[in-house]
Formats: sequence, C-alpha cells, structure tokens
Amino acid sequence: MLAFRPMDTNFPPTPTTTAPSWRPAWRVFRNRHFSLFKTYVNRERRTVVVLNPKVGTKSFRQPLTNGMRELRGNGDPSEGRYRWLKKARKFQFAPLRDYLQALRHADQYQYFCFVRNPYARLRSAWQNKFAYGHDRGYSRSIRRMELGRLRRFARARGLPGGDDGSPISFATFLAYVESQPAGRRDHHWDDQCEVLIMAELKYQRVFRMEGGFTDGLREIFARIGLVGPAMEAILATQKNSSPGDEAQVFTPELAARAYKVYARDFALFGYERESWRGL
Repeated sequence: MLAFRPMDTNFPPTPTTTAPSWRPAWRVFRNRHFSLFKTYVNRERRTVVVLNPKVGTKSFRQPLTNGMRELRGNGDPSEGRYRWLKKARKFQFAPLRDYLQALRHADQYQYFCFVRNPYARLRSAWQNKFAYGHDRGYSRSIRRMELGRLRRFARARGLPGGDDGSPISFATFLAYVESQPAGRRDHHWDDQCEVLIMAELKYQRVFRMEGGFTDGLREIFARIGLVGPAMEAILATQKNSSPGDEAQVFTPELAARAYKVYARDFALFGYERESWRGL
C-alpha cells in the first residue's frame, strides 16, 4: 500500500543541498502513463499539475489556455514550442528541460492532481468510449487500440458486445477491465494511483472532483498568477459534469467487482464502498 494522506496534505517543498539522482526522474519519464499533454509544469512558480483522464482534464486545460490568452495576451499556450504537435496549441507544453528539472528536483515543487469516485470514473469511461459507439461511432483511438480486443474478449466468453455493430454492455466492459493488470490498462480506466504515478510522485495537494474541483482550480491558478475578475469570469463558464439522466448501471454484484478492481484508489482517496448507489 502506498503511504499517502488523501485530501489534507499541503506541505511546503523542502529543498535539498545534494544533487538528486536522475533515476527517479527517468522512471517517471518512461512510465507508460506519463505524457507532456497530461503534465503542466510552471518552473518559475514551482508548480506541477498531473492530469487524470476522466477527471476534468478538459476543464483544466481550457481555463488555463483562456486565462493565458486573456490575462497575458498569449494566443499560443506553448509559445511557439513543438510546432509539429497540434496538442501544443491547445495546452501549455513547457520546454523539455523544465519537465526533467521538475521531475529530478521534485522536492522544490508543489505537485497537484484531481481524483474522482472510482465508480463514477469507470462509468464515465464506459459511457464516453463504448456505450454509444455502435450507434454514434467510436473514437479513432478506441477503434485502433481497444475495440477489436474488447470484442474478441467478449466473443471468447459469450458476453454481450462480441459481434461487430452490437452494443457493449457495462458488465462486459467491467469484465474486460478486470482481465487487465493494474498499471497496464488504458489511462481512462486504469487505477488512478497508477495514472498519477503515485509510486514515484509525491503530491502536496489532491483535490476531489466532487466538491473540490473549482476550489482546486482557483488554488492552482492563483499560485501561477492567473487571478482577478477576468479569471473568475473564465472559471464561471466551466462545467464539468456527466449526464444526470442516464440509467443506473451498477448492481450490488457489479459494484463489488469494481470495488475489488480499484481497492487501492478507494483506500487512498477515502471514497465509500457504498458510493456506487445511484450511478
């Protein structure tokens, strides 16, 4: 079990006097879940935010980009860096040396992240990636990486969703997730502690999406100097909620299985075992 105190950590970084090893930084950089598109680094303000898919990633990137444009007149969030990357026009990519510096000297930075009820995150992954794909079409990344494997998995076990064009049920999706080892799943449904690389990264602040998302944004943006009426107006336009009129997908049996899959996340982030009700 990882040593981690959820939700109430807010300790200032403690600089060291000896040069740290490159090995921890290299392990993070090589981790399958590490991505420049999911990591915001502000070297001047000693701030790092690691984004967690299905936990408000767009709702962080958009106000950050809008705030940089409105408050600092910066129309290109990456300031011309990485011209060949379309994503660098949608999110602030730092110079490569800044990522390496932040990972190597992590004790000099404040690390932030957002987490979500594991039941809700799993349901959101299914809804967004699979639930309606047979009717509305699947995303290119899902077609390329997961759809064929999931259908073969379903056919081999006689589960709904094995036939091309057929709907993929939540129960089938959960069985597929169960079949994959933690740390090797797609980042939309892998354990959050794996996606956030918590075995290597030590976070000073962990915000829950439920009730703490906007406060977390304000704290982070204040730390990097994005404050004032214009920034408040930007934040006021942000919405980060899942459809509320969807039918419940969890049963006691499915919830028990999901709890077992994400037991570490429930323990680390303090979510209740019975919090699946209504989802």
